[in-house]
Amino acid sequence: MDFDAAVEDVTAHLTSERQAWLFGAGISCRSGLPLMYPLTELVAANYADAATSHHALFIALRSSLPANAHIEHVLSQLGDFITLAERSKNQTAAIAGVDQDLRTLRALHGNIRDAIRDVIRHGYHPAAGEDAPKVAADGEHVVTVDHHRSFMRTLFAARDKAGRPMRPLHFFTLNYDTLIEDALALERISFADGFSGGAMAYWSPETAYAETSAGGRVTAHLVKLHGSIDWHAEPNGSVIRCREGCGYPDRAGNVLIYPQATKYVATQRDPFASLFERLRSVLRSSGPMVFAICGYSFGDEHVDLQIEEAMVRSDCKTVLIAFVQEVNADGNHTLPKRLDEWLRTKTWANRIFVLTNRGLYHGSTVNLSQKAEDHEWWTFEGVTRFLGDGPQQGVESIVPIVATALNSEEAHAPGAAK
Repeated sequence: MDFDAAVEDVTAHLTSERQAWLFGAGISCRSGLPLMYPLTELVAANYADAATSHHALFIALRSSLPANAHIEHVLSQLGDFITLAERSKNQTAAIAGVDQDLRTLRALHGNIRDAIRDVIRHGYHPAAGEDAPKVAADGEHVVTVDHHRSFMRTLFAARDKAGRPMRPLHFFTLNYDTLIEDALALERISFADGFSGGAMAYWSPETAYAETSAGGRVTAHLVKLHGSIDWHAEPNGSVIRCREGCGYPDRAGNVLIYPQATKYVATQRDPFASLFERLRSVLRSSGPMVFAICGYSFGDEHVDLQIEEAMVRSDCKTVLIAFVQEVNADGNHTLPKRLDEWLRTKTWANRIFVLTNRGLYHGSTVNLSQKAEDHEWWTFEGVTRFLGDGPQQGVESIVPIVATALNSEEAHAPGAAK
């Protein structure tokens, strides 16, 4: 297949009646929210002072991990120690030679999640010169929803041109922020997110996701695979979506973001069990399905595994379209390791399209683009323009702020743009 034919195929797929999207942190980096490594440093700043509670424990946890580990790795490591402490006779776990009791470990886990919530809620100011990144102050309006609104408006307008009833579109996100649901609401697009209620709601996926577009009620399903800053875990095991600013319920240490302990164990329990089952169901669709990916660097193994296990099935007809950046390593541009492997070795590689800053790949690691210039379609804003105006095959320059954020070392480490 030549370049122009591949572009036409991608364009046609993105108007499919059966369509789903997977988003990572990269779609929000121009909206005032950090990628994983700035987020890690912003959270770590809470434990920089030796007089701070949990300072020594936090430092010990980070020291036990590789240098490129980010805050989710810290939480995962801490979750494993919590599991060990729960099984031990004395309800303790040794970290860097010091026994830590279960209550302390759980308290730090909750404090870290609260710190992540605060960063995502307020937004941040990127590092500038010698100044480290810092969380925006109360009252500052740093986080914006404009890019997300533009994407939703453009995507649904493109689908409406087809002139036929559409199935609900699925949005899967690994992000904790509320920008997707905010954008959908502001664009008057009806959606279900697994909760029943209003500003204060309870987890009820069987009811919430049951509504379909056939009755003109729901046109999108939102599935937040790693939870959200406005989700709260109740002591009885139930999950509540909470209104911002109210004093009830008590949310200290109970923000439901990032699965507890190891991701594998956590994804076997609700709400994560239901969320990942929904992902598997969509990916394994026996009918034609387009699964588009943006803002994700294929660094989350448990998500990649779900995709791979679905795509390899003989009855799977899903077409994968990934918008990603090729990393410049020693002068060579390379695809994310997982995508490179799939394109090289998998029997279903002919159902993969990869659009990057360097070109387009389909079914193999041979770049179909013969042009040396950069492409902008790999960014969130570039995807929006692709949907609205058609593919822009070459540009003189990438948006500077995106290039700065995603060309940095933080974006190339495992899981950086989750």
